[in-house]
Amino acid sequence: MNLDWPGCRNARDLGGLPTADGSAIRPRALLRSGHHAGLTPDGIAGVRAAGVSRVVDLRRDTERDARPSPFAGDPGYVHASVLLDVITYEYPDDSYGPLLDHNQQRVAAAFRAIAEAPPGAVLVHCHGGRDRTGVLVALALGVAGVAPDVIAEDYALTADSPAATMRNTLDHLDDAYGGVHAYLRRIGITEDEIDAVRTRLREPAYLAETRDGYDRFAAEYAGLFGDAGARHVWERAMLAGFAELVRAEPGPVLEVGSGIGTITAYLKGLGLDVSGIDLSPEMVAIARRDHPSITFGTGTMTALAHPDATLAAVVAWYSIIHLPDEEVSAALTEFRRVLRPGGYAFLAFQVGDEARHVRDITFHRRRPGQVAGMLREAGFELCLESVRAPDQEGLAEHLPQAYLLARLPRPTEPQEL
Repeated sequence: MNLDWPGCRNARDLGGLPTADGSAIRPRALLRSGHHAGLTPDGIAGVRAAGVSRVVDLRRDTERDARPSPFAGDPGYVHASVLLDVITYEYPDDSYGPLLDHNQQRVAAAFRAIAEAPPGAVLVHCHGGRDRTGVLVALALGVAGVAPDVIAEDYALTADSPAATMRNTLDHLDDAYGGVHAYLRRIGITEDEIDAVRTRLREPAYLAETRDGYDRFAAEYAGLFGDAGARHVWERAMLAGFAELVRAEPGPVLEVGSGIGTITAYLKGLGLDVSGIDLSPEMVAIARRDHPSITFGTGTMTALAHPDATLAAVVAWYSIIHLPDEEVSAALTEFRRVLRPGGYAFLAFQVGDEARHVRDITFHRRRPGQVAGMLREAGFELCLESVRAPDQEGLAEHLPQAYLLARLPRPTEPQEL
């Protein structure tokens, strides 16, 4: 996906590239671009809004000094030149094999900068975002399981970059070293470092399962629940109270896991400036069709495409039910990042201890106290914890339903201990 960063060439997100085993590269995990010296203020803001935790600058020392990076003072900035100022070996126009052969320790340092990056997006760049960037990105995508032809096709999205050049490079790694993995081991990269890059880049299996399940179920789901809205009197009461709180200090609201958009539309009817994201493109398509006045997009709640501290509220209405336990805390931390001080997180989920598998989708039940503890650990203070009995009539529910409303403290307010 191309990124609109004014003043920067060739910027794109590698998210969505398929792996050979049916997974994919997760969005906002690995980004690539040209140099950043020409970024406008809006461009710099765009990079920061992408959740970049590490910038890996592959330029020579002279290039860096001539065009300093606006991120050079950031703790996440790493300068890892893969070339000397003067190249002392011959290299062809149709392969980067000699670059990989003659700069092994420099390539290792650049790869290690990805492996050791803190949580967040890694942005790799050189001068034009083609040659050195293309090589390092190819190594990272290779260990993540992206097929060579797909890597070469992505490389070719850059102007004047024939896919054959990257294909020849990968063939050289096969012939001379036994492949990407063997090359990295040869130059000193450990298995732990390779695993760290693979884990960082690959989409977790639960995301693919949930997306595929809802894509198949979307049309039927819309027929069953398309006009449901807020289905229960207590839900309507709590959503109305939530909307009143947000309207007191208006701001944008995001529903994560918005599905076909019924709750998003209900909140808009309560006067909120609300949009939605969902993992399933088919669910998003139905939401856009049925609610054309509301903005819906695809995305995941653990990597929101929103700048820090910009939202008044995040609503997760029966959507954390698809997250494994270890991912819930990551999602709540992401909610904290995008919420402004005093912003709200509103969660709904079924109460229980087990996980169920229905239509090839996993549904996790949780105890309210468990989720409340996760909210507190993420820096929230609890405003509301409510559990209602199952509705034995219209919906024939079998489990209690939990609702938690939490708020970020303002800077002058002490956090709960």
